[in-house]
Amino acid sequence: MFIFVFCATDLSKMSLDSCPRVLVGGTLIDGTGAPPINDSIVVINDEYIVAVGKRDEIPIPEGSEVYDITGKTIMPGLIDSHCHFLWMGVAMKTMVLLNDTENIMDALVRVKKRVSEAKPGEWIIGIGWDESKWSENRYLNRYDLDAISPDNPVMLSRVCGHLVVLNSCALELANITKDTQDDQGGHVDKDESGENTGILRDCRYLVMDVMPKASMEIMVDALGMASEHALSLGCTGIHDAGLGGEEIKSYQHALSAGKLKVRSYLFQRDDVVDGSIAMGLETGFGNNMIRIGPSKLMMDGSLGARTAALFEPYEDEPDTSGLVLEEPDVLLAKVMKAHNNNLQTATHAIGDLAIEHTLDAIQEALRLNPRKDHRHRIEHCEITSTQQIERIRNLGVIPDMQPNFIGEWSGPGSMYRQRLGEKRDRMSNQYRAMLDEGIKVAFGSDGMPFNPIYGIWSAVNHPIRQNRITLEEAIMCYTHNAAYSGFWEEVTGSLESGKLADVTVFNDDLTQIPPAEIRDSKCFMTLVNGKILYHAEH
Repeated sequence: MFIFVFCATDLSKMSLDSCPRVLVGGTLIDGTGAPPINDSIVVINDEYIVAVGKRDEIPIPEGSEVYDITGKTIMPGLIDSHCHFLWMGVAMKTMVLLNDTENIMDALVRVKKRVSEAKPGEWIIGIGWDESKWSENRYLNRYDLDAISPDNPVMLSRVCGHLVVLNSCALELANITKDTQDDQGGHVDKDESGENTGILRDCRYLVMDVMPKASMEIMVDALGMASEHALSLGCTGIHDAGLGGEEIKSYQHALSAGKLKVRSYLFQRDDVVDGSIAMGLETGFGNNMIRIGPSKLMMDGSLGARTAALFEPYEDEPDTSGLVLEEPDVLLAKVMKAHNNNLQTATHAIGDLAIEHTLDAIQEALRLNPRKDHRHRIEHCEITSTQQIERIRNLGVIPDMQPNFIGEWSGPGSMYRQRLGEKRDRMSNQYRAMLDEGIKVAFGSDGMPFNPIYGIWSAVNHPIRQNRITLEEAIMCYTHNAAYSGFWEEVTGSLESGKLADVTVFNDDLTQIPPAEIRDSKCFMTLVNGKILYHAEH
């Protein structure tokens, strides 16, 4: 609720034509890691924050629109620094969502329903299944899918995106036979007789050419849906982790159409980087709503698909140590190309072996062409040794990490414990050690799930106690550090005078409720550029 108040004020930077917006009474966590401020005030004028502090220290400008948020938490707008925002929207609009299925039959029933509604030959695409949450604890295969869809092609993507399963119809359309091998580092699974199981690990490119493409209209609408979803969760900014030319164009069209409502930092897929370099584009090109981000590179897969590249074999599959998707010299060449053309790099590396190769490439690029503020990133950066953490600090690398992963899959009896064993599970997602080294850790979700408060809860309640961080630190990683990882910290990412007014309010005083209950708190209000774009009471 709000009331209008009238009082004298001497605040500078106030527009004579505007109606200031003031939020008072909440517990303020400013995003810098500083202690919370109780009974706070935030004064917003037009797009900007003009004053932040304790309520009794800052006057309320005359004619202000005042919101009493006593008992709630106010913080900077949350920034998901690694997600697949466009395709999250496309999935919400067009795909079969399987993230909440409880077993294989549950998933197959949901897919079968879509098959019954489909036209002959129409593709059925599903996303989000997670065998580690199923009682069967096994991957889907083509035999499962053939039983429910003998005539329509089906592709179902595991929650990590690094493993997909196809039915026989889809395999035939893609011309994937028992003799097909991947030549780009992935793996086509075979059964004991040498036949395809339908499972592709980090080689979905084998089927992409025969699948239907999302139209520009669908992508623009999808960005609108994704924006509304993000705002309802308190998220005001996103980093979309890997886009081609048409996908980047969809962001421009969505912004022009008024559908894109969150700040967007766009990773460039490897196949569009040469075009950006030819045009002279550098990281940061754009405006305050859309900016060109880093060159996205891939070094390994995922722990769930057993394709993250490890120094030692998987605990539950000792005949594999994962997949190195790029030869180290090829990775170095790609890092050098981006680095020498003032492009940031963001390299997907989950396993300790992949991280080692990535650090080697960044170190060599900096040796050959020193640059202080490069902000090269390692996406996920999950399994790290003490020595690697020291190298990350010394090289000025930003680990872009996903705390929701450990909320989902770490700790006793978890999928990570099955894959890694106890010792390496304790080496995963070492937020405490990294922050103690002064490393600017950024937090995203990778859409598993897309929900910043769940990620904050996960980091604060890390199942491995020595890796836990404080509430203020977790919010800092989702705000100031996330903005920093996209060269945006001068204008957003903290509640400070002069910053753009991207603000989130949660229903509860997060400093007072038990840490275990943080994930249950709901977003009350979200502002972007000083405008209320989500309000739970409306």
